[in-house]
Amino acid sequence: MEDIRAKLKSEHPLPPLPAVAQRLLELINQDAPFDEIATILATDSAMAARVLRVANSAALRGASPISSLTEAFLRLGTMQLRQLILGLVFVHHFPRRGAFDYVAFWRHSLHVAIAAQQLEYQSNGLKIVSSDVYTAGLLHDIGIAYLNLSAATRYKEVIVETRSSGEPLANVEKRLLGVDHHEAAGFLLTEWRFPPSIVAVCMFHNNPDGARESYRDLVRLVHVADELVWGMGIDNGAKRVCADFDPQVSLPEIKVAPARYEQILADIKAKAEQIETSLA
Repeated sequence: MEDIRAKLKSEHPLPPLPAVAQRLLELINQDAPFDEIATILATDSAMAARVLRVANSAALRGASPISSLTEAFLRLGTMQLRQLILGLVFVHHFPRRGAFDYVAFWRHSLHVAIAAQQLEYQSNGLKIVSSDVYTAGLLHDIGIAYLNLSAATRYKEVIVETRSSGEPLANVEKRLLGVDHHEAAGFLLTEWRFPPSIVAVCMFHNNPDGARESYRDLVRLVHVADELVWGMGIDNGAKRVCADFDPQVSLPEIKVAPARYEQILADIKAKAEQIETSLA
């Protein structure tokens, strides 16, 4: 792992987070009260404006128009506001450049976050901290955005090779770059001081059994959510081939009854339609 860290530091410099974004992430990770989050958010007028736009969107309309973050909190609730802010921090931090479809990437990430939440609601007996679920789903492929940002020209070769060969993306990354997006995400989020549970998801969501036992339920939950979203035909912008999803096989892995699949799918679609514009 030290060799990987050294390679990433030398060849893939960390994208620095703006001070406001860094502080917002710290507060979100600490589960801080909303008034503290709002105080920092108010110093970033562009992000604050986006939050108010979403709170006033047609999908969330139901009361008089709102113009303050406090009113937005009352309209959206603490959890949804935190999720929105987290999404805005990352979507607007990573620039739209490189070979892969950035819009598709964030759409896939958003759907995995929502799917993980809906699956957790329906599960019975998983050892999971609920506040980690959305964050873990949203960031599960963040290593792709990181590698694309730090090595855009070489990552274009990765994308072209992956699409033409059908080889797993991580295998092509490892062969051409010497590091894959799971390792890159682990390094990035560790440096940004994310909780170990979120780091574990980003590193092991394609291989849940490789994660530490205490994080395995969360990792497996995101793994199944990711499979489900691929099964919906929503790719991540880097790899285009979507696989079938078998609820009879996958849902019992996370203690969800397969009979709940159609309702879960409907809930994911409804929730995604409600908040997808927030990441535009």
